[in-house]
Amino acid sequence: MNDKKNPGQQKNRFTLAVLTIVCVAMILLGIGEAFPVKAVRNVAGTILSPLQTGISRAGNWLASQQADARTVDELSAENDQLQKKVSYLEEQNTLLSENADELEQLRSLYKLDGDYSVYDKVAADVISKDPSRWYDVFTINKGTTSGIKTGMNVIADGGLVGLVIDTGATWAKVRSIIDDESRVSASVLDESGNCIVSGDLSLISEGKLRLSQLNADVNVSSGDRLVTSSISDRYLPGLLIGYVDSVEEDTNNLTKNGYVIPAVNFEQISDVFVILAQKDTGDTSGTTETPESSASQNGESVTGSSAGTNTDAAGAEG
Repeated sequence: MNDKKNPGQQKNRFTLAVLTIVCVAMILLGIGEAFPVKAVRNVAGTILSPLQTGISRAGNWLASQQADARTVDELSAENDQLQKKVSYLEEQNTLLSENADELEQLRSLYKLDGDYSVYDKVAADVISKDPSRWYDVFTINKGTTSGIKTGMNVIADGGLVGLVIDTGATWAKVRSIIDDESRVSASVLDESGNCIVSGDLSLISEGKLRLSQLNADVNVSSGDRLVTSSISDRYLPGLLIGYVDSVEEDTNNLTKNGYVIPAVNFEQISDVFVILAQKDTGDTSGTTETPESSASQNGESVTGSSAGTNTDAAGAEG
C-alpha cells in the first residue's frame, strides 16, 4: 500500500484545522464576553489575542496580494501603451529620415542643374543595377519617350557618371566611368594637357580611377580637378570627372600616370541627369549655348590640347 500522502489531502486537512481553531476562538470570545469573571476574560484574551493577530495579518496579506495583482495588471497595460507609442515614434522617425534624405537628394539635383545650366537635361531615377556593390552598369526610368538617346552623357552628385549605352521607350542603360571598359579623355583644369581616365573595378574599392598618358611637362598636383576634354568625341567638355590623387613619371620620362578620386560616389546613386546633347554626332539641340562655352565651370576655364598632347586619346574612349 502506498504510504505517500496526497498533497491535496494534506492541504485540505490544514485548512480544516485552521477553520476549527478560528471557530473555537470565536466561541471562547463569546464566552468571555458573557461571563463577567475577570479571570475567565483574561484567559480568553490570552488565547484569542494571538489568533486575532494572526487573522489580522492574514487579512492584510491577502489585501496586499490583491493590490499587487492590480498593480501588475496596470503596469502591464501601461507597458503595452508605451510600446505602441514607441513603435509609432520609431515609424515617424523613419519617415522623417526618409523625407530628409529625399530633400537632400533634391537639393543636390537642384545644385547640379545649376552647375550645368548650359545644357538641357532630363532627371531620372535609378531603378536597377548589375548585382555588384558598385554602380558600374545600371538602368534608369527614362528612355526614348523622354528624348534620351544612346551616347548621351549622364551626370550626378556634381560630376560625370557615364554614358547611355542602350535605350527603350521608358528606360535606358548607363555604363559608368568606373567600368573596366570605360575610357574618358580628360583635361587638367587650368593646365594645357590632356590625359586618359580609365575605369578599373579592382581600384574602385579604394575609391580611385586610373590616370594615364599625361604629358610629363604638365604641372599637376594632388587635388587638381580633372574635367572632360574638348577633344573628346563622346563626352561634352567641362564635366567634372574627379580630383588628382597622385601622379608619377613613366619609365620613358615622356608621360605621367597616376590615380584619380571620382567626384561621384559610385557606391550609391539614386538620381541622375541625362544631358540632351551628343558630342559624337554634333547634335547640340539640347544646349542653349555652344558646347565650347561649357568648358567654363564656376568661373574657371579649360584650355585645349597643346603641342605634344596625345590626340589619340579621344579615339580610345568608351
